[in-house]
Amino acid sequence: KGYIEGLEMLASMRLCANVPAQHAIQTALGGYQSISEFITPGGRLYEQRNRAWELINDIPGVSCVKPRGALYMFPKIDAKRFNIHDDQKMVLDFLLQEKVLLVQGTAFNWPWPDHFRIVTLPRVDDIELSLSKFARFLSGYHQL
Repeated sequence: KGYIEGLEMLASMRLCANVPAQHAIQTALGGYQSISEFITPGGRLYEQRNRAWELINDIPGVSCVKPRGALYMFPKIDAKRFNIHDDQKMVLDFLLQEKVLLVQGTAFNWPWPDHFRIVTLPRVDDIELSLSKFARFLSGYHQL
């Protein structure tokens, strides 16, 4: 049984199959490009990450460690506060109500229904809109 579970876990990991293509992007786009332009203060990825982190931590019952290099966050939600026993149901309820997609933590082999995953790649105004919708959703949410 442990062997099969290990294989299933490896199969469910999201690995990037296009790494060789990523090395060719700089040349394909025509010239010098530096990641530091994106990840330093004022850079797009830096600002998106910081704004998402601020907004997530402003939501009562939700907390998150600021990512250092990832393009996603894995916030913790107070499952007892919202009576969440099925994180997939919470994500689906949010999708149906607000038309914004999150991914439940259990999709990443997290054993408890108290985390979800969001990406920080959208523009800041999209992040602000989506997270304001999530805050509004949670303000009245309680699983039965």
